[in-house]
Amino acid sequence: MTKNPIPSQPNRTDDLIEARNDAEQVSLYRKLVETHPEEESHLFTLAWALYDSGRREEALEDFERLFQKEVARKVFTGFAYDELVRIYRGERNWEKLISVCERAGAAQPEDVGLLRTLGEAYLAAGRAADALRVFSKLTVLEPQAAELWCLMGDALLAAGEPERANGACCRAAEIDPADAATFFSRFADACLRAGFLEHARRAWKRCLALRPDEPLYWMGLGVVLIREGEVDAAEKAYRRAASLSPAAAGNCWHRMGDLLAKEGLHLQATEAFTKAVAAEPKNPRYLLRLAASYAARGLVDLAAGVLREAEALLKGG
Repeated sequence: MTKNPIPSQPNRTDDLIEARNDAEQVSLYRKLVETHPEEESHLFTLAWALYDSGRREEALEDFERLFQKEVARKVFTGFAYDELVRIYRGERNWEKLISVCERAGAAQPEDVGLLRTLGEAYLAAGRAADALRVFSKLTVLEPQAAELWCLMGDALLAAGEPERANGACCRAAEIDPADAATFFSRFADACLRAGFLEHARRAWKRCLALRPDEPLYWMGLGVVLIREGEVDAAEKAYRRAASLSPAAAGNCWHRMGDLLAKEGLHLQATEAFTKAVAAEPKNPRYLLRLAASYAARGLVDLAAGVLREAEALLKGG
């Protein structure tokens, strides 16, 4: 996206306005807009001042005025566009965000950056088919852009096509082998969220084939195994992660315990929390989770004993 800076003339007036409160700034910038209507920087700053003072709707109207001028020009500056995207994305207002992105994309149909933001907006709004259409175009425009193939994979997953999504991820890895493990780990997380457990497992194993010394990848595999009910295999994965990072072993077991507890596997969760405490006996957080695990199993006396240990640590005793 080509941008030209909004013309600005820093002067004494700006310094004086900055020293005033929000209401005064709005009033002064509005006068500047009225006296210098051709100076877009004044309208842009007025919109900022309105937004910062809580006058959202007025600010959006001014940003929209500037945005309409931007899309009408051959050279797309995109300053108002950027602000509208930032605001609507932050508010999770997908309908408004898509409207802005569609108009920008229509004005600059070959602009990869604008199209990518549009595709991401469609994904956020759950419009998988529209996102897939955009990212299909992008991978034609920029076939060697690995990140675009990853986004294509996200769109395919959202459309319920995990095999094709896997192919898109593999293409990204071919383009940028140095980041292949990162692409596969991202894909594994996305598959897990979408409920494609077998694809998530395969992706984590690809990560481990590339980086067998990475504890996070072993824990990622462990998450999938727990979700699939293979607790013994998951325990081996977490044990491997803990052995690769002894200083973080307590955290490895703690994370496993949390996942097991969420699955209602409280006996196995107790065992994991016990390992976390053994790795870091002075960490009260692990003791508190162990106590909660005992309580979930109805082992009140054991829970009370562990709670006393945790309280003593918290008090510095």
